[in-house]
Amino acid sequence: MSSWRKIGLWISILWVVGLLIFLGVVHSTWKTVLDVLVAGNLDSLTLWTVMLGPVVLLLSIGIITGEVIRWIRQRQSTAEERYQRFENEHHE
Repeated sequence: MSSWRKIGLWISILWVVGLLIFLGVVHSTWKTVLDVLVAGNLDSLTLWTVMLGPVVLLLSIGIITGEVIRWIRQRQSTAEERYQRFENEHHE
């Protein structure tokens, strides 16, 4: 696992755990937070969305950005190789 993936994983874990701790402090009881998490109603869906939505969004943006950068570098190296071959063919 690359260092960027490790950083993303740790940020995701800290986000979810930090949000749960925040909600536990705000509601003054863990039982309330746990009840909402497993209730299976709209409040539960909302809480799960707030917890996991940003994680999924940021991971998606990171993956797409990484793939685009990799694609650009690959295209650039291919273009440089073609240019070098062109230069070698025309200067010989």
